Amino acid sequence: MSESVAVQQNGSAPAKAYARRAISPPVDVFENADEVLVVADVPGVPNEAIDVRVENGVLTIEARRASEPAAPALAREYDEVDYSRTFRVPTGIDAANISAEAKNGTLLVHLPKVAAAKPQKIAVRPA
Repeated sequence: MSESVAVQQNGSAPAKAYARRAISPPVDVFENADEVLVVADVPGVPNEAIDVRVENGVLTIEARRASEPAAPALAREYDEVDYSRTFRVPTGIDAANISAEAKNGTLLVHLPKVAAAKPQKIAVRPA
């Protein structure tokens, strides 16, 4: 299957292909006894271009993928893109200890629960 690509004289794709767009990254949210885990796809974004913050009970994830201007492109499908997603932080989260890590285009945001929000085992004594 062949695809037709409009090419400008300088060899790059048309300017409209380079328009920056904003999207909400796909996200999965998991919960266990110790934390709430937010997993977001941010492909092609270096760690220094990811901003994770909590303010007034809202978790905000923002990331920016820039295009590589190193060489003119004959075709380009990986546009510059801004990722943005917000979540209300559930009660019982220790906001001071929220952490994030990114690897291979996947961002993991760990929202640890405060001790009072974690399940507690209650011992049953004989009567």
